[in-house]
Amino acid sequence: MPLAVVEQIAIEIKSRLDAMIGNGNYATDVLEVVRPTRFGDFTPKDRQVMLVQGPQELVAELSHPGNPPAQAYRQIYQIRCHLMPSERSTATIDELLNQFQADIVRAIAGVSSTWHTFGGLANDAQFMSPEYVSADGGLDGINCPIAVTFRTDDDDPTQVRG
Repeated sequence: MPLAVVEQIAIEIKSRLDAMIGNGNYATDVLEVVRPTRFGDFTPKDRQVMLVQGPQELVAELSHPGNPPAQAYRQIYQIRCHLMPSERSTATIDELLNQFQADIVRAIAGVSSTWHTFGGLANDAQFMSPEYVSADGGLDGINCPIAVTFRTDDDDPTQVRG
């Protein structure tokens, strides 16, 4: 059974993030990348990346007629990065979070000049403003949202449309 385009894009994003695990080309040594289940089924950890879907909206101005018509959507994917550095670390939390964000952008966008199409699944993608989370001694983090615009058949969300 074919997967919905929105899910195929999520799988591609996770694949790019998974490539950071144990990869010496990034300053942040990512421990794991998680897509939580309905009941959470994960424990927050240092250097963990959590990928979740945010809101999706119909983009009427990018939809177009046809047989069947094509519907355009903008899906926000939340890339939540967790940090809990050692108390002996001399690096500031801001420095670590800034580097984590830079590494996330490199992992997603550094694959090719057409990174934003996610292998032909999307029309465009752009990173949105990062959201910093300060836990005052607990788990700190940063959310690196990315908005991905894609089209599907009006009657088949598994069918990519250009």
